[in-house]
Amino acid sequence: MKLPYNSPHFGRILRFLIGGGSATALNLALAYIGVEFLGFRSELQQNFVNLVTMETSLLYSFFIYRAFVWRDKTSSVSRILLRQIPLYHMSAGAALLGRALLFPVLQALGLYYLPNILLGIMAGAALNYFLSNRYVFNNLRGEKSV
Repeated sequence: MKLPYNSPHFGRILRFLIGGGSATALNLALAYIGVEFLGFRSELQQNFVNLVTMETSLLYSFFIYRAFVWRDKTSSVSRILLRQIPLYHMSAGAALLGRALLFPVLQALGLYYLPNILLGIMAGAALNYFLSNRYVFNNLRGEKSV
């Protein structure tokens, strides 16, 4: 199968994957700092660190996607705060819910947990991309959704 490198979608998807990878790295780095350097070691504290780092990386990925993937430099602050960020949270939540629902199905089919998680991440990323493209960052600068 030949990949469509010259497709207008290819560059956007590649930038989306790079942005998502950097958000994942940020999430892991902040969690490590919270536990290892700031001393949040109890289970409750680590859960708190996890929530803070998830939200931080989610907001980071939103702004990376907005500027780097969909190249939105024209939205007003009110559009960003009142429309795009809430929609992005719903998009990411839907991706997480999809992953949570897919895992037991693949588990019941006998798939080992590591590839199961990897497939879930890939499916979640695809769903997040689709929803972000369709609903969060749609109609920017008069562009049609891809």
